[in-house]
Amino acid sequence: MDPRQTEMPEERSETALADPLEDFLDDKATAIHEDGSRSGSYAAQLERVLPTWVDWMEERDIRYLEDVDEQTLARWTKYLSRRVKANDGDSNGGITRATAWTYFNTVRTYLGWCETWREIEENPADGPRVIDAMPDRPSRASGNQQFWSPEQRQRLLRHLDERAHEAIDADGHDALAPVRDRALAYLIGYSGVRGAEVLSKSDDDRDGRNGATWADLNLEAGTIEVLGKSQNDEQAPLTDKPLPAIRRWREVLDPNDDWPLFPTFHSPSLWNESRDELRNRGHSEDDIDDRLNSFDDPLAAIREFDCTPPALSTSGGRRLFKRLSDAAGVDTSDDPKDYLTLHGGRRGAGEMYYREAGHSAAQRALRHADPSTTSEMYSHIEASELSDIGSDVFSDEG
Repeated sequence: MDPRQTEMPEERSETALADPLEDFLDDKATAIHEDGSRSGSYAAQLERVLPTWVDWMEERDIRYLEDVDEQTLARWTKYLSRRVKANDGDSNGGITRATAWTYFNTVRTYLGWCETWREIEENPADGPRVIDAMPDRPSRASGNQQFWSPEQRQRLLRHLDERAHEAIDADGHDALAPVRDRALAYLIGYSGVRGAEVLSKSDDDRDGRNGATWADLNLEAGTIEVLGKSQNDEQAPLTDKPLPAIRRWREVLDPNDDWPLFPTFHSPSLWNESRDELRNRGHSEDDIDDRLNSFDDPLAAIREFDCTPPALSTSGGRRLFKRLSDAAGVDTSDDPKDYLTLHGGRRGAGEMYYREAGHSAAQRALRHADPSTTSEMYSHIEASELSDIGSDVFSDEG
């Protein structure tokens, strides 16, 4: 070989940071619509976090996936740690530890997907320097999560009972909101259902995530059919506690079977539903105006034109329970949340199953596929019980 000849260096492949992003997001979405939009809360989280990460890296001249190594990614995780410290110091621009780990896990998942599909040789987010630069993980101890206590549950429901009775006495069958709110609180507080299983999720338009309907309810059997976290239809036990409130709610609402159990009473949403339905039936805008102008009550228009009202959303449910907790004077001073949350009601119901009937009953009631999920959720009870047992075991010493 002629020594004057030199080998040309192998040309490096370069993949822009965001080049695989659309395929990745499509892969993680629960559904993709004709306009290209994606369904699913996880996909929405990915769409929110990853472009911000790409921008941060590109601002520092890291533009290609091949340039993302353990060292460059550790610069980003150190940045997350600084923002957590800012939050701990009450500075502007801070984030919580949980948020920092959400961001990190999102990027780690993306880079892992890129590794799987051979966009990169290995996932740099798995490197020890990257993880060491992250802040401490937030505590996930079960005792730090909200559980409606029996006292909190009873105080809230007593307030809602009084509120509903007063509204019925004053307004009869027009006492919609107070009677609905009472039925929802009883269902959340005793059945162990997730809020997203009975209310609608604005970022998820799958059947089963747009609000449970009256057809899903079996009052005789004391069950409700929901789309579970398993993505399968599941039967959740109601218990007898919510049944009177739900039956009274059905009498007051007088719904069709395809109506949501808990419709919204947000007037613009109800008017829009009537308009959209009439528009879909081929009515002109002027005709729609003429038809709707004769109504003062949007729900009356919904009934007249045989429409289906939209369900109360999970975000609306959270705002509702915040108002109700405050109005009922529920003591949440020992909780990081200042109100009773939807998921706290589920945990509180499961806690009663766990304490009174044991692990297996709680697992079945909450429909956990993995028994370890139940154990983790109620580990504070197990630890307390073991402490009592240990006190008896060592009672003869010293």
